[in-house]
Amino acid sequence: MPEHLDRLEKETGVMPSINQIELHPYFNQKEQRKYDQEHNIMTQDWSPLGRASQMLQDETLKQIAEKYNKNVGQLILKWELQLGTLPIPKSSTPKRQAGNIDIFDFEISKEDMETINGLTKEDGRTHDQDPAVYEEF
Repeated sequence: MPEHLDRLEKETGVMPSINQIELHPYFNQKEQRKYDQEHNIMTQDWSPLGRASQMLQDETLKQIAEKYNKNVGQLILKWELQLGTLPIPKSSTPKRQAGNIDIFDFEISKEDMETINGLTKEDGRTHDQDPAVYEEF
């Protein structure tokens, strides 16, 4: 979060070059992405597919993906790249891994980008892992 990064800079004099945050269509983190960009920090997308949640069954995303002859996962990864972020999907399935790479042959229109951005929710975190209160270890 910005306050964490500000504190890091204040205490060390250094800003990170990358900030890994939860980011997906239900939680697009517009303000955090803006902060990162203003501070020359690459935003890296943790849980870019929403942990394969109901997001992959979202009717809006399905309709948009169909327009581009892609699956919802591919659409989401391309949306994230077009936002200027770096998604880090994971899959143990070779077919899905290949699909995750097959996203460089189409461009999402401005209108469709706006529709996807409109899916964000204030409480869109997948597992309530707010970095202001959640500790991994």
